[in-house]
Amino acid sequence: MTAAVRPGLIGVLAGTSTMGDDISALAHLLDVQFWLMGRDVAHPDGNLLQRLGFERQTTADPSVPARYRRCEPDPEVIIWRCGLLLRVPQHDCLLLRGCEPVLVGSEVAAMHNPVDVGAARAHSTRAPAQAIKTSATWFASYEASIADIAGVRHRDAPPRIRPALAPPEPCSLERAWRQLACTLDD
Repeated sequence: MTAAVRPGLIGVLAGTSTMGDDISALAHLLDVQFWLMGRDVAHPDGNLLQRLGFERQTTADPSVPARYRRCEPDPEVIIWRCGLLLRVPQHDCLLLRGCEPVLVGSEVAAMHNPVDVGAARAHSTRAPAQAIKTSATWFASYEASIADIAGVRHRDAPPRIRPALAPPEPCSLERAWRQLACTLDD
């Protein structure tokens, strides 16, 4: 199963219309993506993020959830359970569940607590289409890597508990992210 990008989102990301309700399409894609990444962390054969080279980072405070960080190959990526920071030379793009993508300062890379990461949005600017395209391309590559090393069957929701974010069947969002990146071509 693959997911598609809602057509109204294309105009928003291309800068030809306003965000309005269309942010909900990207927000939904991010919600599903982070739910799927949670399934990747809980893979029965071990944490797939770590198999892809991400370092699990914790703090002394047990109430702060772990984050994952990978610097090689470029770009540097930091993943919290609620979002992702993609660090490339031109920008640091923060994608949080339920929020419009934004550019943030480099100090966000040092943050571990998702509450602090969310608060950093107050000092941010709206991410341009190129930053979102770079992020969509990264997500597509991530999805392809997961499918290559483990398939997608592990992404099924537990039979008695199907969260609202869970897709109806195990899936990859590679196609949806690639479609989004293509809509943002110059």
